[in-house]
Amino acid sequence: MQKLQIIRSAPNRANLLRLYKKEKKVKLRERYLALIFMHDFKNCVKVAELLQKSSKTIQLWVKLFNNGGLNALIPNSPPGRPSRLAKEQKEELKKDVLTDPRSLGYDFSNWEGKSVAYHVKKKFGVKLGVRAAQKLLRWLGLSLQRPRYKFPKANAEQQKEFVMALKKNSMLLPQTQ
Repeated sequence: MQKLQIIRSAPNRANLLRLYKKEKKVKLRERYLALIFMHDFKNCVKVAELLQKSSKTIQLWVKLFNNGGLNALIPNSPPGRPSRLAKEQKEELKKDVLTDPRSLGYDFSNWEGKSVAYHVKKKFGVKLGVRAAQKLLRWLGLSLQRPRYKFPKANAEQQKEFVMALKKNSMLLPQTQ
């Protein structure tokens, strides 16, 4: 059996070291470091001990590098669970959420996680939890915004006088240490 070694001439150890120092992704940095150590020690078992990885992992990274270069070392991100709503449904939901809920026939005024989950269930037949609906709103670029209450009978002049009187009284009170 042939001893595993790096057969590519480019990038050399110095270039790998420069790439290692600039890289921000931890997994890719670790793979660059394994290649640097392979240049130094030329032994997968020793490199595996230093990085606390299995020798099979180091062998895999060296083979990937030999066959495909640096691009082959980039780790694939797992795909994750597919979305319950299609792209068109998400766009339609965004349009709905940007309109007033009362115009769609609901008896509430604000779109919240609970109300969005209810709307998705009613319109698309997809059950979402409240937290999932909130995440979906965030993913759509929306955030919860509540209206400020305005009291139509309130007198702005009397409110200002009250605040000033409150400030004067608080200044007259003895301060406790």
